Amino acid sequence: MSFDVFLSRFDKGESAEAPRHAVREVLGATDYSGPDEFGFYLVTFPDGVDVEFSARGLESEGDFTGCAFHIRGFGSHLVKFILEVARAGNMVMMPAMEGNPLILVSEHQKADVPPEALEHLRPVVVNSANELEALLTGGFEGWSAYRDQAVRGQSP
Repeated sequence: MSFDVFLSRFDKGESAEAPRHAVREVLGATDYSGPDEFGFYLVTFPDGVDVEFSARGLESEGDFTGCAFHIRGFGSHLVKFILEVARAGNMVMMPAMEGNPLILVSEHQKADVPPEALEHLRPVVVNSANELEALLTGGFEGWSAYRDQAVRGQSP
């Protein structure tokens, strides 16, 4: 169980290849292990937070159109990493949280998102890690409360 943030690259309304070299450079600047056989990396940050980073195809010639973060702990280093990966890959972020935000790192990305996604998701442009952290904090806190209730066996 985790709070998940999915990143996808789009071009002209279609799923598109993300620049894997640029994403690998961002990953390479961290303390990580992996990938495992399923394309999962474990990234650890100086504040003790770690994240499962799912990036199948990042190290191969297979398709690499997006990735995901499976978050169980939250901190500013993690948020900065997510933003750097999104910028490097020119990807939009779709966190599994209330409000259905579609987080863009540039206003220009909106033109490439499939129109049907814009019908269901609320586009928000973030310009800094602080803005992204403010947006994701509510989703992480909501997931944490749900997790805690599930673990204690209480209904929400």
